[in-house]
Amino acid sequence: MSRFALPLSGRLLLAAVLPILAACGDGTTAPPAPPVTRTITVDASAAYQYVAFQDTNAVLVTVADPATSTAWDMSFYATTVTLNGGHAGPGGVSAFCLCQNAAATNSDLAAMTPDNQLALFDSVGTSAIPTAASFVTDQLSTAIGGWYTGTGAAATVTGGRAWLLRKGSGATVILGKFVVTQIASATAANAGSVTFQYAAQATPGGAFGTAQTVTVNTATGPVYFDLATGAVSTSASWDLQFDGWNIRVNSGVSGPGTTKALLDVSTAFATIDAPYTATAPAQAFRGDSYSGAFSQDPWYRYNITGTDNQIWPTYNVYLVRRGTALYRVQLTGYYSATGAARNITVRYSRIAG
Repeated sequence: MSRFALPLSGRLLLAAVLPILAACGDGTTAPPAPPVTRTITVDASAAYQYVAFQDTNAVLVTVADPATSTAWDMSFYATTVTLNGGHAGPGGVSAFCLCQNAAATNSDLAAMTPDNQLALFDSVGTSAIPTAASFVTDQLSTAIGGWYTGTGAAATVTGGRAWLLRKGSGATVILGKFVVTQIASATAANAGSVTFQYAAQATPGGAFGTAQTVTVNTATGPVYFDLATGAVSTSASWDLQFDGWNIRVNSGVSGPGTTKALLDVSTAFATIDAPYTATAPAQAFRGDSYSGAFSQDPWYRYNITGTDNQIWPTYNVYLVRRGTALYRVQLTGYYSATGAARNITVRYSRIAG
């Protein structure tokens, strides 16, 4: 053997490397690897569950305080999908809905499956990425919203809007009503003095008490109000919180309580009573939440046959941005293999960054 001859293993390695060197020499490059598509199923039946993207993988993470943590990217609870950005958290995560199935009929939707919608998911590449301004972060959406018109000192109370209230569960539900009647000394930062009326049951099933009129001053910071005692309270015991230009209820993303509200634009505050409030279905009342791409363009429809009372995914593809990384995301299921609800299956892959 010549002292310059390569052993067999070296010749095989050289044979593998030469085509790559030739490709580099003629100005071509190897095509990028295709995105790795994976799924994760999240049991979101009992509490918010947090998911973090790690390169091409997504994992469940434990989060002590989502409002201050950057350890999560998306959270799931029941049908709610939240992103770690905007008002919801410091992660800067944003999203955009491609909404390819926005025009699909209910019959179309009933025929869709994770398998036959995979091609739609796979068809989304970097050419589908819109401008950065098209991506949105999650913003606070209060159950008591739209109660004023205008801004700053020129703002006025929006007429014809009252809210039905519900607190508790089972046989301990207390019902009530609420309306804002006046604001004064408002600034760009806060609503100043807010005057409102409310009435509530003293005990479950009872008549509403006499409507009370209260004025609170939001200029010095959040004001907590307890409907049971009819007094300004603390962050430990409250039903309504007046914070800047927001009126929050103690439930959902605003607090651990059970106070929820339902807008009523058809009945005057004075004529709303306990029997009328009791006709509103419990599921119609809502707590505070965050509104973003997954709520502005919902990822599901409900009861599409009129009798099924089921959640049906739309299979729309969302682009989720975290820093320079971009993921395509498609929610493909709400039920486990055994039919248990609130088990959300997420199909995802990293396509850029």
